[in-house]
Amino acid sequence: MENIQDYKCLCCGAPLIFDPESQELACESCGTTIPLSTMEEMGDMQSQSGQISKYDWDSYEPRSYEDTGEVELADYTCPSCGAEITGDDTLGSTVCPYCGNAAIVKEQFEGSLKPDYIIPFKIDKKAAMEAFENAAKNAPFLPDAFQEKKKIEEMAGIYVPFWMFDCDCDASITYDAQKSTSWSDANYDYTKIDHYKLFRSGKVGFGNIPVDGSKKADDAYMEALEPYQYEDAVTFSGVYLSGYLADKYDVKAEESIERANERVKKSAIQVFSDTTGGYASVMPDHTSIRFSNGKIRYALLPVWMLNIRYMDQNYHFAINGQTGKVVGEYPVDKQKQRKYFMKTAAIGYAIAALIAYLLLF
Repeated sequence: MENIQDYKCLCCGAPLIFDPESQELACESCGTTIPLSTMEEMGDMQSQSGQISKYDWDSYEPRSYEDTGEVELADYTCPSCGAEITGDDTLGSTVCPYCGNAAIVKEQFEGSLKPDYIIPFKIDKKAAMEAFENAAKNAPFLPDAFQEKKKIEEMAGIYVPFWMFDCDCDASITYDAQKSTSWSDANYDYTKIDHYKLFRSGKVGFGNIPVDGSKKADDAYMEALEPYQYEDAVTFSGVYLSGYLADKYDVKAEESIERANERVKKSAIQVFSDTTGGYASVMPDHTSIRFSNGKIRYALLPVWMLNIRYMDQNYHFAINGQTGKVVGEYPVDKQKQRKYFMKTAAIGYAIAALIAYLLLF
């Protein structure tokens, strides 16, 4: 008795009953009929898509940085937020890229893990400032502090550590989909909703799925800065740090795997969802993701960071150091906002008064 399959109607969820006359499964609740072969095939598909996902990543073997004399490095520590970053030994006064504190303490370079590759900065400070200013023009009622050159010039260029994940993905996914049709007659409006069960399976490869390796870097900001153009990636060399800072990762590769699994799963679901066009709605039902050839690498990606303090609150901004994409949340100057609405209301009142006057005469 435990092996009896219980079939449910795809339209209403009620039990399906075998109809001897039609040799099909029938729903007594809504009248839907479904061939038995179709339900058995769907059961097999759901069994595939319902299997436990398997994530298989190779362990990462860290490499130590070897001083080749390319550039003299120094460690810098922020006493405010605790950031530990590496930079060119010739860097003058600078600010912490994470919190904006100006009192960064210079220390002797103690070495750090060597990245597998680095994407060099393509956007210099002047271009990054222009990108920020252009993005700020679209922010309504922006406080004046966000337009002061002196504040914007405190922008710092930093290489943020990322764990990069590559894998081949074998996925099986079922979807619940709907199509709707509407029509009307002299008395009523009608809407017909058709329900579908979709199945997708196949293989897809993913490369360079980034997960930032810094606890101080905002994950949402770092993901919003994507995409990077990885064809510009080069083998790491200390010369690329000249004039810039580089954060030391404080999130291990093993600690990033769970986030990488989620990113790969979402990406796989999206790839297969892109093949389900033509429906009013499509929702994943059962999903099985299996990884193979999973590789982890360590990389540094370029980011310009800016912190502006306004009304006792720090506002953080990040600019992709390769593409110039700007990410951040702008505050609203309440006084500017009030003046705008008062001016708008006054103009509206004047127009209404003029119209009333013209109507009277």
